[in-house]
Amino acid sequence: RVAGFFAGLGVTPGEPVALLLPNGFDFVRVWLGLMRLGAVVVALNTELKGAFLAHQLADTGCRLAVADAARLERVAEVAARLPALEILVSDAAPAELPPRLRVVPLSAWRAATPFSGPLPAAADTACIMYTSGTTGPAKGVLMPQAHCFLFGLGTIDNFALTPDDRFYICLPLFHANGLFMQLGATLIAGASAALRERFSASAWIADIRRAGATASN
Repeated sequence: RVAGFFAGLGVTPGEPVALLLPNGFDFVRVWLGLMRLGAVVVALNTELKGAFLAHQLADTGCRLAVADAARLERVAEVAARLPALEILVSDAAPAELPPRLRVVPLSAWRAATPFSGPLPAAADTACIMYTSGTTGPAKGVLMPQAHCFLFGLGTIDNFALTPDDRFYICLPLFHANGLFMQLGATLIAGASAALRERFSASAWIADIRRAGATASN
């Protein structure tokens, strides 16, 4: 349904879509929906704002951006520098928005027709993640579908994950470790996950005990 929702907004296979969401079910739904559609998930650091955020959105030329309330305001602040941006997908509404942009509620995915198109190929670009930018502006890394899958498969092999395991995930899903090496591995293995919005040193052990987690990173 999420793939069908984005297809209904005109998103086509190979098209980049920016994702600015914290760890949670919305992130997982949008990520999997866009991957199923064959679109390219542009997974952006949720702490980005101003020129750093504008650079990465402009660099990918995204027509759509998906954001929660806090990040939506940041996108709205730099929207004038992003001529390619047309649609903001969010269940929030920014205080001020250029008239050329429209907001579509993310919750509308529930009423969408499930997507039944072809699956993407192993060599198709699945995701763009940005480098830290320590030697200049951050650079987008193009990650094929097979690359993303093999991250998870490598974790399964190294952790000996089985369907009986539960992975405690507190690293950000906009990073390859949290998304592919942890959550992706969990899904491929048929295991379960306990997902926290962000790392907490004081809550880490208590969370693991409460969740009955067998693996973490």
